Amino acid sequence: MKQATEGGSGSGVIAGRDWSGLPEELLVSFLLAMDVPGAVRSGAVCTTWNAAYAAFRRLRAPSPRQPPCLLYASGALAPGAAALHCPATGATLAHRPLLGSGHGWLVTADEASNLHLLNPVTGAQAALPPVTALHNVNMGTDARGGPAYAVYDEPGSEPVMLEIDRAHGYLYDRVVLSASPSAGRASVVLLLHMPMGEVSFARLGDDRWTWVAPGDGTGLPWRCFYEDAMYSDVDSLFYLVRTDSSIGSLDLNGSSPVARKILDGVPKSSTPAKYLFRHRPVISFASLEVEGPRRLANTAFTEQSKHRTGYGH
Repeated sequence: MKQATEGGSGSGVIAGRDWSGLPEELLVSFLLAMDVPGAVRSGAVCTTWNAAYAAFRRLRAPSPRQPPCLLYASGALAPGAAALHCPATGATLAHRPLLGSGHGWLVTADEASNLHLLNPVTGAQAALPPVTALHNVNMGTDARGGPAYAVYDEPGSEPVMLEIDRAHGYLYDRVVLSASPSAGRASVVLLLHMPMGEVSFARLGDDRWTWVAPGDGTGLPWRCFYEDAMYSDVDSLFYLVRTDSSIGSLDLNGSSPVARKILDGVPKSSTPAKYLFRHRPVISFASLEVEGPRRLANTAFTEQSKHRTGYGH
């Protein structure tokens, strides 16, 4: 049987077909049968397939060909260690602490406590600027003469020395991603770090972390004591909460950081720990204070009105 050819000329050139004309319901059924990497790549075929992929994402339906990643304890690695295994790729992530996640990617630290972004499904990785690219960290030596990180509270102050392979447990407080690392430099990584919750950020491909210094240049009212951060893709802003429950926004879309205070602090609320939560579809946030299992206070605001909606003990 001859292949169908364009114009019936028999030249062997198969006639092109417009796959963009398939109904969205049919395309979604195709995506449900794909593995995760194939489904993700399908969104780049054309605008119609991209819309079908967006509909597929809204369904939050698991792909039957993509088994979940397995997190399991592994005493063979180290006491109390855990490993993450992806059956689809056969990749196993072990000996790397997990410090955060976002947009399907994990934030991990290597043996030198440098941060990396890892996609556990595809195995893709992206390196972030090293520890010594923070404004207050230099390479030094410990009391035994071995390599260590010197972390300074102030220029010229006595540094805190951290062991290289354990520094990640002390140096990093929060890591927040604005977008998937597949977006390249459009993906911004916000870092809360020593000393006492300072704020720095980097875009993929940067060599150094950019410190958000307080003052008139950025509008950041305070240097440190930031407890938690999150990103809103509705207004493209980061939000920060401090130990006193004050909340501010941080705009990193321009050439320089621009911060703005949203809420003043709550009296007598300087207790650990504070967390930001987002409630869809309205852009509202809550600053939740927790000490052990007991909730101490809650402060909420709505981004549309930028005013406090209530707090209590």
